[in-house]
This record gives sequence, structure tokens and C-alpha cells, in this order.
Amino acid sequence: MAKTDHSLDVDSGSAVNVLVQEKLEASYKLASQKEGTKRSKSSFLAALALFAVLSVGLSLNQFEKLKPGDFPVNTWTTWAISDFLQEKQKNDVVFLGSSLMLVPLDGVDADFLGKPIDASAHHRSLYFEDAFKKDSGHSLKSYNFALPGEMPSDAYLITDFLLKQEKAPKVLVYGVGPRDFMDNLLPSPAATDPYRYLSRFGSLESHAGLLMPDWQERFNYELTRLCYIYGNRGQLALDVNRGLKAFLDRAAKRPEVMSEADRVALRRKLLPDYLPYEVKRKECFFRPTTEATRGGFQDNVAEYRKRYKTLKMSTFTTQMQFLKDLIAIANERGTHVVLVAMPITQVNRDLLPDSSWALYRNSLREVASAGKSVTFHDMHETGKFKLSDFQDTVHLHSGGGAKLLFEVSKLMSADAATKRALGLTDGTP
Repeated sequence: MAKTDHSLDVDSGSAVNVLVQEKLEASYKLASQKEGTKRSKSSFLAALALFAVLSVGLSLNQFEKLKPGDFPVNTWTTWAISDFLQEKQKNDVVFLGSSLMLVPLDGVDADFLGKPIDASAHHRSLYFEDAFKKDSGHSLKSYNFALPGEMPSDAYLITDFLLKQEKAPKVLVYGVGPRDFMDNLLPSPAATDPYRYLSRFGSLESHAGLLMPDWQERFNYELTRLCYIYGNRGQLALDVNRGLKAFLDRAAKRPEVMSEADRVALRRKLLPDYLPYEVKRKECFFRPTTEATRGGFQDNVAEYRKRYKTLKMSTFTTQMQFLKDLIAIANERGTHVVLVAMPITQVNRDLLPDSSWALYRNSLREVASAGKSVTFHDMHETGKFKLSDFQDTVHLHSGGGAKLLFEVSKLMSADAATKRALGLTDGTP
């Protein structure tokens, strides 16, 4: 009998065992992965459900909800809003505009009063009030709601959300310039500091498409509306800001003798990009100047060459629509609008193509003529403003600002529609 060799059988059996083991391990691994996926999905759905319940519960209790006027940080915008809401006396005239209007209004009052004025706290035009009384024989009260970088979309939100009912003025004076409609550097109307805080005071639904043309901004807006926790993240920012302030006080080692201004200076040195728009009381002053003491002319051509580089028609049409809607809602509330095309230097004007300049001026006239109660004044067209009236290519210095307010006062005191709105005439020319 031949000797039987079992080595092959043993080897074959081992191979089969290994193969079976591998199959079993693979099946177990696959089953484990599926089970893990199921557990992950279940955990995710449970966490999502818990988050939804928590969000609804917090919403029902209004937990940690900020009021519109509770600001985590103060800027030019928040000071103007806060002080306006605290006003007891009704304003006859409210000024709107960007720094083209803000700078001359505050600078002129510093000269008029003969002392520095804190721009965060000073929101009137005492020079204009005085000039109007001399021109018309009547007194009025004004409020300055001009803000750095204010776009027509921002001015619309101010008008819609704040200038209503007992806060509605008799007359709105809105000074505009080409940059307000042609700023190539503006990502969207929702990118401004005024929008950030004004948007808290009412519903944006009617203009959401114009304010947030980018889908990411619109998604963020909808998420803010739908998710209570995300929508009230401002409270978290406020708490973080307070904690940071306390930390810097301790870091200074002598907080009992460290002023608020010193704390802000230290914080800005340590964190230069933190809260870039913050403005503290007694931090931004306009000081009296004379023709002899004013600083030299500042060349900002490079900045405006970037702003005017490309005419974005979407920006232009959007901002012009907001101007139309501002006039419409103001007129509905019985407020007369005085639209002022602000003067700019020829240097700045030459940065714009003739077609863009014509589009801007013609559109302003069309919007004004379509309004129910609007008076339009083109201050640039008067030719009364020279290069010597400006501190740069677009901003009037206090001397040029006084000339502007003097002209606006004269025109308003002689205009029948404006006088009628102010209650100074029976309406007959």
C-alpha cells in the first residue's frame, strides 16, 4: 500500500480555514460599520431633536434675547440710534447721508460753538438751525443721522424702522453723492455697519432680495430667523466682550486708575483687528478750525479710483431703488424729502466716465420728480463750491460745510413745499 500523504489535505484545510476566517471578519466588519452608521444617524437625529427642542424652549421663554437697542459694541451707528430713541422732543428736520454730510455738519458746529464736540454724542446741526431761523424767522429742531459709509439702503432702513409715528420728522434732508450708488468695493447692502444694527429693528422680508443678493447671506439670514440660538448670538458676543474687558483690566494690573480710553488703547494694541468699528464716548472729536489752521488738502484719488473702477449696475439699480422706496415711505408718513446732490471736486468727477455721471444725475432727477413730496437741489450744478472748500476730493471742510448749510437753509426757507411741511405757510406760493 502506498503511503498516504496528508500534507496536501492539511494545507488545503488551512487555506479554507483562513479564507473562511477572512470572510467572517469581513462580514463582521461590514456589520459593525452598518451598526455604527445606524448609531451615528440615531445619535445625530437625537442631537438634532434635542437642539430643536432646546431652541424652541428658549424661544418661548425669550431667554437671553437682546432688545434691538442692546448693542454688544458701540459704533457711529449705535450711538446715533440710541440717542435718537432717547429723544423726547420731536425733530422737525432729520439729516441723512454718508460722511459727505456727516463731516461738514459736525465740523461746522465745532466752529460755530467755538469748542470741540464729541461726535458720538452730538447729533444736531446748531448752525443750520440758526441759519434757518435767520432766513425764515422760525425755529426748528434737527437731528443728524448721517453715518460713515451710509448707503441709500441704510438710509431706507433708518426711515422705515425709526422715522415713524411720533418719531417721524416733518422734513428729511438727504445728501447723496456718486459713491452712494457706484461703490465698486461694496460687497452687498448687508455688508455695512449701519445694516448690522438697523436690521434688528424690523422685518426685512419685503427687501430681502435686494439687501442679500448673495445666496450665502440669504442663507445666513434665514438661519438667523429659524434658529433661536444662532439668531441670538449677539448676546454671546456681548458676554465675550465683557469678559475680554475684565481680562484687560486685570492685565493692566492697576484697573482702578486705568481710564476707559486707556483700556481701549491697550486692547487695540493687543488685538488690532478686534471690533474695528467701535467708537467710545469722548474718542472722536471735531475741533474748531479757521482758514489758517485747517489741515492741507488730502489726495484720496487712489481710493476713489478703486471705488469707481467698474460700474456695477446691480449696485446702482439696487441703491437707486432704495432711494425711491425711502421717498415713498417717508411721503406716506407725511414727511417731505429734500434731496440734495452733494458737491464734489472736479478731480473726483473726472474719475467717473461721462456715461456714469449722466446716469447718476439723470436718475436722481427722475426719482425726485416721481416722488409725491420731494424738493431736489443739485449743489454740484450751482458751481458755487471750489476746490478750496474741500478737505479732500469729496468731503467739504467746515468752511465749505458752512457754505453748504447756508445754501440749503436759504433754499428750504424759500421753497413752498418745504415750508408747508414745516407748517410755516398755508401752502400758497
